[in-house]
Amino acid sequence: MGLFDKAMAGGSKDASAGQGAAMALKPEWMMDRVIEIQDVNSLEELKAAVDVTDPGSVAAYWVYSVFCLTADYEIGMSMMKYLFADIEPFGRGFTEGGLSGKAGWDTYFNERLKDDDYRWLPRAYFVGSTADNGFHPAMPLSVRLYFNKPNTDTINGQTLAQLGRLNIVYYVQSNAAGNKVNLELSRFDGSDRYYVTKGTASTGLFYDQRAGLTAAAKAKLWD
Repeated sequence: MGLFDKAMAGGSKDASAGQGAAMALKPEWMMDRVIEIQDVNSLEELKAAVDVTDPGSVAAYWVYSVFCLTADYEIGMSMMKYLFADIEPFGRGFTEGGLSGKAGWDTYFNERLKDDDYRWLPRAYFVGSTADNGFHPAMPLSVRLYFNKPNTDTINGQTLAQLGRLNIVYYVQSNAAGNKVNLELSRFDGSDRYYVTKGTASTGLFYDQRAGLTAAAKAKLWD
Protein backbone atom coordinates (compact mmCIF):
# COMPACT_ATOMS: atom_id res chain seq x y z
CA MET A 1 0.00 0.00 0.00
CA GLY A 2 1.40 3.41 -1.00
CA LEU A 3 1.42 6.49 1.20
CA PHE A 4 -1.63 7.92 -0.54
CA ASP A 5 -3.65 4.78 0.17
CA LYS A 6 -2.45 4.73 3.78
CA ALA A 7 -3.40 8.36 4.29
CA MET A 8 -6.85 7.70 2.85
CA ALA A 9 -7.41 4.81 5.27
CA GLY A 10 -8.86 5.53 8.70
CA GLY A 11 -6.54 5.38 11.67
CA SER A 12 -7.06 4.51 15.29
CA LYS A 13 -8.18 7.26 17.62
CA ASP A 14 -5.86 5.80 20.16
CA ALA A 15 -3.03 5.52 18.08
CA SER A 16 7.31 42.73 -4.81
CA ALA A 17 6.79 46.41 -3.94
CA GLY A 18 9.37 47.37 -6.63
CA GLN A 19 9.35 46.49 -10.32
CA GLY A 20 12.72 44.77 -9.98
CA ALA A 21 11.30 42.03 -7.78
CA ALA A 22 8.38 41.42 -10.15
CA MET A 23 10.75 41.14 -13.11
CA ALA A 24 12.80 38.47 -11.32
CA LEU A 25 9.82 36.13 -11.14
CA LYS A 26 8.63 34.30 -14.25
CA PRO A 27 5.30 35.65 -15.50
CA GLU A 28 3.72 32.19 -15.45
CA TRP A 29 4.48 31.95 -11.74
CA MET A 30 2.60 35.16 -10.95
CA MET A 31 -0.86 33.79 -11.62
CA ASP A 32 -3.20 31.20 -10.23
CA ARG A 33 -1.95 27.73 -11.13
CA VAL A 34 -3.00 24.09 -10.91
CA ILE A 35 0.01 21.85 -10.27
CA GLU A 36 -0.25 18.13 -10.92
CA ILE A 37 1.81 16.02 -8.54
CA GLN A 38 2.90 12.41 -8.42
CA ASP A 39 1.83 10.07 -5.61
CA VAL A 40 5.38 9.59 -4.34
CA ASN A 41 6.13 7.19 -1.49
CA SER A 42 9.60 8.14 -0.28
CA LEU A 43 11.99 11.07 0.06
CA GLU A 44 14.00 9.85 -2.91
CA GLU A 45 10.88 9.69 -5.07
CA LEU A 46 9.95 13.19 -3.95
CA LYS A 47 13.40 14.50 -4.90
CA ALA A 48 13.00 13.02 -8.37
CA ALA A 49 9.49 14.44 -8.83
CA VAL A 50 9.65 18.00 -7.45
CA ASP A 51 11.16 20.85 -9.49
CA VAL A 52 12.89 22.88 -6.80
CA THR A 53 13.56 25.71 -9.27
CA ASP A 54 9.79 26.24 -9.63
CA PRO A 55 8.14 27.66 -6.49
CA GLY A 56 4.77 26.30 -7.59
CA SER A 57 6.10 22.75 -7.71
CA VAL A 58 7.65 23.16 -4.25
CA ALA A 59 4.39 24.56 -2.86
CA ALA A 60 2.27 21.74 -4.30
CA TYR A 61 4.57 19.00 -3.04
CA TRP A 62 4.62 20.72 0.34
CA VAL A 63 0.87 20.22 0.64
CA TYR A 64 1.37 16.58 -0.32
CA SER A 65 4.18 16.15 2.23
CA VAL A 66 2.03 17.49 5.08
CA PHE A 67 -0.74 15.16 3.93
CA CYS A 68 1.75 12.26 4.10
CA LEU A 69 2.21 12.87 7.83
CA THR A 70 -1.15 11.19 8.28
CA ALA A 71 0.15 7.99 6.68
CA ASP A 72 3.77 7.82 7.80
CA TYR A 73 5.12 10.53 10.08
CA GLU A 74 8.81 9.85 9.41
CA ILE A 75 8.46 9.83 5.61
CA GLY A 76 6.20 12.89 5.63
CA MET A 77 8.60 14.77 7.91
CA SER A 78 11.61 13.85 5.77
CA MET A 79 9.83 15.29 2.74
CA MET A 80 8.91 18.46 4.63
CA LYS A 81 12.48 18.93 5.87
CA TYR A 82 13.76 18.66 2.30
CA LEU A 83 11.37 21.39 1.12
CA PHE A 84 11.61 23.73 4.14
CA ALA A 85 14.16 26.25 5.38
CA ASP A 86 14.27 28.59 8.37
CA ILE A 87 15.59 32.00 7.41
CA GLU A 88 17.69 34.55 9.26
CA PRO A 89 15.13 37.38 9.37
CA PHE A 90 17.75 40.12 8.95
CA GLY A 91 20.50 38.07 7.32
CA ARG A 92 21.30 36.16 4.18
CA GLY A 93 21.56 32.72 5.76
CA PHE A 94 19.09 29.87 6.09
CA THR A 95 18.85 26.44 7.69
CA GLU A 96 17.49 23.68 5.49
CA GLY A 97 14.88 21.63 7.34
CA GLY A 98 14.49 24.26 10.03
CA LEU A 99 16.41 24.88 13.24
CA SER A 100 14.13 22.55 15.18
CA GLY A 101 14.44 19.75 12.63
CA LYS A 102 10.63 19.73 12.41
CA ALA A 103 10.27 21.85 9.27
CA GLY A 104 8.01 24.34 10.99
CA TRP A 105 5.69 21.63 12.31
CA ASP A 106 4.24 22.29 15.76
CA THR A 107 4.24 19.04 17.73
CA TYR A 108 1.09 20.29 19.44
CA PHE A 109 -0.72 19.07 16.32
CA ASN A 110 0.58 15.50 16.61
CA GLU A 111 -2.59 14.49 18.41
CA ARG A 112 -4.55 15.39 15.31
CA LEU A 113 -2.62 12.81 13.34
CA LYS A 114 -4.03 10.10 15.62
CA ASP A 115 -7.65 11.13 15.35
CA ASP A 116 -9.84 10.38 12.33
CA ASP A 117 -11.87 13.48 13.15
CA TYR A 118 -8.84 15.58 12.15
CA ARG A 119 -6.69 13.35 9.95
CA TRP A 120 -8.70 14.11 6.81
CA LEU A 121 -8.21 17.90 6.98
CA PRO A 122 -5.17 18.21 4.62
CA ARG A 123 -7.06 16.21 1.97
CA ALA A 124 -9.51 19.09 1.57
CA TYR A 125 -6.83 21.19 -0.19
CA PHE A 126 -6.49 18.85 -3.19
CA VAL A 127 -8.45 19.47 -6.36
CA GLY A 128 -11.63 17.41 -6.47
CA SER A 129 -11.96 16.93 -2.70
CA THR A 130 -15.52 17.76 -1.70
CA ALA A 131 -17.95 16.95 1.06
CA ASP A 132 -20.02 14.99 -1.45
CA ASN A 133 -17.18 12.53 -2.06
CA GLY A 134 -15.84 12.42 1.49
CA PHE A 135 -12.91 14.66 0.52
CA HIS A 136 -11.34 12.00 -1.68
CA PRO A 137 -9.05 13.88 -4.11
CA ALA A 138 -9.39 13.58 -7.86
CA MET A 139 -6.69 11.55 -9.58
CA PRO A 140 -4.11 12.36 -10.74
CA LEU A 141 -3.46 14.45 -7.66
CA SER A 142 -3.26 18.21 -8.12
CA VAL A 143 -3.20 21.36 -6.02
CA ARG A 144 -4.66 24.73 -7.01
CA LEU A 145 -2.36 27.61 -6.05
CA TYR A 146 -3.62 31.19 -5.85
CA PHE A 147 -1.01 33.92 -6.38
CA ASN A 148 -0.91 36.35 -3.45
CA LYS A 149 0.45 39.48 -5.13
CA PRO A 150 0.16 41.92 -2.19
CA ASN A 151 2.14 39.66 0.15
CA THR A 152 4.67 38.84 -2.57
CA ASP A 153 5.30 42.52 -3.32
CA THR A 154 5.55 43.46 0.36
CA ILE A 155 8.04 40.74 1.29
CA ASN A 156 10.21 41.35 -1.76
CA GLY A 157 10.24 45.06 -0.99
CA GLN A 158 11.71 44.19 2.40
CA THR A 159 14.23 41.50 1.48
CA LEU A 160 15.18 41.42 -2.20
CA ALA A 161 17.49 44.43 -2.50
CA GLN A 162 18.80 44.29 1.06
CA LEU A 163 19.24 40.54 1.52
CA GLY A 164 19.16 39.07 -1.97
CA ARG A 165 16.18 36.91 -1.04
CA LEU A 166 13.52 36.54 -3.72
CA ASN A 167 10.08 35.48 -2.52
CA ILE A 168 6.71 34.49 -3.87
CA VAL A 169 3.54 33.80 -1.90
CA TYR A 170 0.69 31.54 -2.93
CA TYR A 171 -2.28 30.43 -0.92
CA VAL A 172 -4.27 27.23 -1.03
CA GLN A 173 -7.94 27.09 -0.14
CA SER A 174 -9.75 24.27 1.59
CA ASN A 175 -12.78 22.71 -0.04
CA ALA A 176 -14.21 22.10 3.43
CA ALA A 177 -14.88 25.48 5.07
CA GLY A 178 -12.83 27.67 2.73
CA ASN A 179 -9.83 28.13 5.02
CA LYS A 180 -6.89 29.81 3.24
CA VAL A 181 -3.27 28.96 4.01
CA ASN A 182 -0.42 31.12 2.75
CA LEU A 183 2.63 29.29 1.37
CA GLU A 184 5.72 31.51 1.35
CA LEU A 185 8.52 30.37 -0.97
CA SER A 186 12.01 31.91 -0.94
CA ARG A 187 15.09 31.69 -3.12
CA PHE A 188 18.37 32.67 -1.55
CA ASP A 189 21.25 34.65 -3.01
CA GLY A 190 23.46 32.48 -5.22
CA SER A 191 20.88 29.69 -5.63
CA ASP A 192 18.04 28.92 -8.02
CA ARG A 193 16.27 26.62 -5.55
CA TYR A 194 13.08 27.58 -3.70
CA TYR A 195 12.18 26.55 -0.15
CA VAL A 196 9.02 26.90 1.92
CA THR A 197 9.96 29.46 4.57
CA LYS A 198 6.83 29.88 6.68
CA GLY A 199 6.16 27.35 9.44
CA THR A 200 2.42 27.99 9.56
CA ALA A 201 2.27 26.51 6.06
CA SER A 202 2.17 23.11 7.76
CA THR A 203 -0.03 23.57 10.82
CA GLY A 204 -2.43 25.77 8.83
CA LEU A 205 -3.42 22.75 6.76
CA PHE A 206 -4.76 21.15 9.95
CA TYR A 207 -6.92 24.13 10.89
CA ASP A 208 -10.16 22.76 12.33
CA GLN A 209 -12.95 22.91 9.75
CA ARG A 210 -15.17 20.16 11.10
CA ALA A 211 -18.03 22.42 12.18
CA GLY A 212 -19.66 22.53 8.76
CA LEU A 213 -19.23 18.82 8.09
CA THR A 214 -22.59 17.09 7.81
CA ALA A 215 -23.19 13.61 9.18
CA ALA A 216 -23.54 12.31 5.61
CA ALA A 217 -20.22 13.83 4.58
CA LYS A 218 -18.51 12.55 7.72
CA ALA A 219 -19.71 9.02 6.96
CA LYS A 220 -17.89 9.13 3.61
CA LEU A 221 -14.51 10.26 4.95
CA TRP A 222 -13.04 6.79 5.33
CA ASP A 223 -15.05 4.86 2.72
